[in-house]
Amino acid sequence: MPKTKRLNVGIVGAGLMGHWHANAARRTGAHISAIADKNNEASRRLAGKYFHAKSFSSVEQMLENMEINVLHICTPTDTHVEISEIALESGINLVIEKPVTPTTVETERILKQAASNNVILCAVHQFLFQEGVLKAKGLLNKIGRMIHIESTICSAGADGLAGRQRDLIAADILPHPLSLMQSFVPGGVSSEEWNVVHPEHGDLRISCNMAEVTMSIFISMNARPTECSLKIVGTDGAIHIDLFHGYSFLESGKVSRTRKILHPFSFSASKFFSATVNLSRRIVQRESAYPGLYKMINSFYRSVLTHSKCPISDEDTLAVAIARDKLLQSVGFDKVL
Repeated sequence: MPKTKRLNVGIVGAGLMGHWHANAARRTGAHISAIADKNNEASRRLAGKYFHAKSFSSVEQMLENMEINVLHICTPTDTHVEISEIALESGINLVIEKPVTPTTVETERILKQAASNNVILCAVHQFLFQEGVLKAKGLLNKIGRMIHIESTICSAGADGLAGRQRDLIAADILPHPLSLMQSFVPGGVSSEEWNVVHPEHGDLRISCNMAEVTMSIFISMNARPTECSLKIVGTDGAIHIDLFHGYSFLESGKVSRTRKILHPFSFSASKFFSATVNLSRRIVQRESAYPGLYKMINSFYRSVLTHSKCPISDEDTLAVAIARDKLLQSVGFDKVL
């Protein structure tokens, strides 16, 4: 990779996530050099938002004509392996939307290919970089011994879809809670035995009973209202994380008659205060959507420029892939991915 303080960035996939990746990349000071998409109109439209950016109909065409340091892969999951291998052969650093690949075997293969070509591959687990998640890590010592961690995701992302298409959306969401649990739970998630219930298309109800910490994941395309949250329960309190908006707050575990009476009010006040401060911060930082994405990409770019370790380790990326495979295979999702 050329020795430069300004990275040349390519985006493959000019849809919603391609737009937000380009926006975050520009905010870091990187140069958006090229956009590739099979939909020529979409690639031209996104490229037109960035000075001197070129549009292409394929990643091969892009790499033949442009000098790229980092490629963002924002295409459907079943295209990730082919695009990754093409880019890695050219020694290009990768940012790949989750899931990184359809299977653990493929994820492991491209991670090894990246290492052998001395480049960095980063999975897009942006929740780990949200202000609320980072704050929650600093609050862990205030809740005593961790007992339970639970993720609730009720999404409208499959509205208008039917049957197995709803399952595919749920499968694509699954790396989010797994990456968070991999980060928070001692020992991670890859070696654990999970129980999975798939009551209807678009729903996954998952639990894991470890010796000291239990975990649960509820993903639903059907439940309302929409929600994306993580709750960590300890012996001395709980931490609530709103992942839609990127904030968290501590709920004390102290017990008294007065606290019991005032709890609805103190809980609401803590949530309101945290949400207000967070909204103000996001306005100042121009973080209108996908909190954590800009910080993750900025951290990754620093790793590329300084030739340092990826902000999300290969071990954690692979652990999430292994756990996802186990869960999806147990309910037959792997047959339709």
